[in-house]
Amino acid sequence: MIKNIFIMKSSGELIFYKTYEDSFDIKLTSSFLSAIFSFVKQTLRTKELSEIEVGPFRFIFEVEKADSSELMFALFSDRTDNLVELRNQLREIKSEFLNKFDLQLLTEDFDGEVSEYQNFEKNVDEIIESKKLVSEEIQKELIEVFKELHTFSSFVISSALLTQTGRVIVSYLNSNVLSEIIRLLESRFIIGNSRIHELISLEDYGILSLVGIENFITVIQFKKNCPFETALIISKKFSNRLKKIIM
Repeated sequence: MIKNIFIMKSSGELIFYKTYEDSFDIKLTSSFLSAIFSFVKQTLRTKELSEIEVGPFRFIFEVEKADSSELMFALFSDRTDNLVELRNQLREIKSEFLNKFDLQLLTEDFDGEVSEYQNFEKNVDEIIESKKLVSEEIQKELIEVFKELHTFSSFVISSALLTQTGRVIVSYLNSNVLSEIIRLLESRFIIGNSRIHELISLEDYGILSLVGIENFITVIQFKKNCPFETALIISKKFSNRLKKIIM
């Protein structure tokens, strides 16, 4: 889940922020981001800042250079949120902001007045909302099928429905298991191997079965003592049921 979105100067002035969850102090967080950016430039001798992970959270960055100054766009989310999807959203936010406002006024001629940028919240909401992949009605139908799955077989530990890039639609997976799967999907997407058709493996936490449905993937985590054939049969039946709902 996205927590916050920040737009700020690399020197520390906060231009715009959007809060989805009031878990953190905005001023402290923006100061932290400014310090990180300063550290990267001065200590690591680079202005390239992509993403950092802090415990269960993740910061994603996009930087726009303008003469001797920079404008930093940052998105703060859960670590289990999909990096590819969030990166695309942040780039859309950056592009729309730069199209709407004069970059020079924000860098070289900045006077500290930020009130005019607050109406950009509507643009951010439209970008975030447009990325919803299923309606609330379909979401409810999916959840009912998941509930049936969990009562159908004693072998089933947990389950999820993701996109092929790792965006979470529904998930009952443990956060560590979900994070591991998302990292796998992100890495496959980055190297161009963006489709999973069928994948089953024995892990420390049990048998993991992934079945592709066009742009989606169903995930079921089974107990270690579940026969592979049983896991495959349950996975395919589950995927077919979800396919009828989302396709």
